[in-house]
Amino acid sequence: MTMVHIATKAISRKAGQSAVASAAYRAGDVLDDAKYGKTHDYSKKSGVMSSDIVLPFSLRALGVSVDRETLWNTAEAAETRSDSRVAREWLINLPYELDEYDRHQLAINFAQKLCDDMDVIADVCIHRPVMKLPFDPNVPPSSKYLREGEENPDPRNFHAHILVTTRAPTVGPNKTLAFDPKLKTPFEWSNKKRKAHDLPSSMQEIKRVREMWVDTANKVLAEYHLPLMDARSYKDQGLDQQPTIKMGVEATAMERRGITTEKGDTNRAIKARNKLVADNHIKQEADNERRIKQYRDGLAWATEKNARLPGSIGGTKQRADFAKQLSGSSEYYITYCTKQDNRTAIRVDDTKRCVEEAKSGIAWAAKRCENLPKRCDDTKQRINGTAQANDKLTQRIDDTKQAIEGITEAIGKSNIEINKATERSARPAPNPFDDDARRARAARLDRQQGRIDRDTRANRFKDERIFEYVERMKLHLAMRLIQRHREAMTINWAQGETAADAPDKFDQRQVALLSEFAQRHGIEDHDKAVEFTAHLRQVAKRFDHTLVENNKAIIKLLRDPNAEREQYLALTKHFTDFRDNIDQKRAAFNSSIIDKLGGSAGEVGRMTRDTMSSFSYIEELIDYINQDNCPAEARDVAREHLADTLDKTCQQFKLALRDVNSLPTTQRKSYSEAIKATLEAFTEQYGKELSESQHRALQDGLESYQYQVGRTNTPSRGFSP
Repeated sequence: MTMVHIATKAISRKAGQSAVASAAYRAGDVLDDAKYGKTHDYSKKSGVMSSDIVLPFSLRALGVSVDRETLWNTAEAAETRSDSRVAREWLINLPYELDEYDRHQLAINFAQKLCDDMDVIADVCIHRPVMKLPFDPNVPPSSKYLREGEENPDPRNFHAHILVTTRAPTVGPNKTLAFDPKLKTPFEWSNKKRKAHDLPSSMQEIKRVREMWVDTANKVLAEYHLPLMDARSYKDQGLDQQPTIKMGVEATAMERRGITTEKGDTNRAIKARNKLVADNHIKQEADNERRIKQYRDGLAWATEKNARLPGSIGGTKQRADFAKQLSGSSEYYITYCTKQDNRTAIRVDDTKRCVEEAKSGIAWAAKRCENLPKRCDDTKQRINGTAQANDKLTQRIDDTKQAIEGITEAIGKSNIEINKATERSARPAPNPFDDDARRARAARLDRQQGRIDRDTRANRFKDERIFEYVERMKLHLAMRLIQRHREAMTINWAQGETAADAPDKFDQRQVALLSEFAQRHGIEDHDKAVEFTAHLRQVAKRFDHTLVENNKAIIKLLRDPNAEREQYLALTKHFTDFRDNIDQKRAAFNSSIIDKLGGSAGEVGRMTRDTMSSFSYIEELIDYINQDNCPAEARDVAREHLADTLDKTCQQFKLALRDVNSLPTTQRKSYSEAIKATLEAFTEQYGKELSESQHRALQDGLESYQYQVGRTNTPSRGFSP
């Protein structure tokens, strides 16, 4: 199901906003603001795909046209109050499954419906997600590169900002645009005024607009047979799914920089719970399908049996009729059986007489066998004597055979020597000019040459097969290298995909390793000067013997990401277990000092407690790195974690210093003193190891703190930058 997102907010002077500035920013345009005497230049803003002015049908029928600058300056001029709403924005998420043209048409069609429904003018600006290059510490700070620890936005986040007027437009002289200063659109009315005019509440009106957006989008999605949107909540849909909470700009920015927030943890817990529920639902559905299949198979079997039942009944009737026929003709067989019984009685009497005769014969044989054991003993003695004589005779025969074999072997050797001597004396010397000898030598050479030719052809065919395999493998490796950033090649963590779900895809660490390898060897992901196939072949040629031998780890990563990932995890598990242990110690310490500081104090308190426990945490990391008995890979990960911890701690100092004065009076003093003392100790101990950006973060936090103290006329004591 395609995601549904539509939200609205007012552009108000009370919040320090201007309709002209808002329109210039969303359109990436340069607009002159007549009210404030400014020029708003956002022409360098990236990510703006299109910007259009949409008029209601009533104005278009009159042939009215207006440009962006005139529209919003006129809207500003129509408002006289200092807290007026000068515009309203509708933000919609466009389906990423559609192409650019269909997304543009969908946004324009929905804006046209808004204009005709509310009698307003709309400024439609479509934005795409602005993807930056990976972080590179070797290049100067630029908007084209991610900051350290920052992440790119969701690449599917195509959206439209629809800025609409808050007053109904009118037509002035010469078809010029004007707004009635006494005529606000009903959507901007208060709920009390709307109720007096028998209009639904603002919330009901927003739900109606949401349904209008879903209906408009579903018509386009249905044409392309794509999953449709559903405007209902999870509860109304009957789904056991919990919606995530709104992150906000600040929390989203912190999460992209690698700083965890309570809202982010809450959303991650909600997503994990929803995934577990969805997996259980899928499992339950599979079980239901299996049971339904069993019931259907049983029903089909019963139906088949029922279909055969009339035939079985008919066969049973036939067998019953046949039995009746047999019973009618059984009198003859009964008479025959009676005669046989009489004959059997006679045979039994004869058998008894034979048995008696056999018993008398057995008694006679028993008498004859009384002397049999003595006769058997005599016979055994005679047999033993004969066996001993036979053994002696056999020994003499074996000795005679050995003597005969020795004589025969000597005679054979003598005959062989005699025959060899005779052959040597009778055989003539070979003639080198004999034709038969030459032909024999030529035939032997031809046979040898034939064997050599066959072996050569076989080896050439084998070499060609190996060469073709190597070329295909080089193209495969080059393809995976230059397409490592694509969605089909990387694990989509944003959609809940894991390494177990996609073992052949690269994770973020592996993508970073491949990017570093490509940059080191000057391999571009896409060369705009040549065709993709030609570029692929150029990259494949780079994978020669020297490059493969010097980069076996990268080649293994390209061929089997899952094996490389498992090996890496096995090597780094030692540090992972160690990190979990010190994380638990740190969490226990943070919990133990909450009461001493006067309460949890929300996000500011959490960051302050993290800075206070950072000393022992960093010291344990340094001790781990210096241990030679730990795996080298685990120590490398520990160094990266140490750098991240230092950077995160500096950011926490900055944010805590900025917001500590916003705490209640009962907590402000204890947390201010704690963070000041901690910062002084941290700077003294780790100041030489911090980078310029980390020192800048600490300085920004100090300046923000001093500014807040100056505003409240409360000078800081014993605390200097």
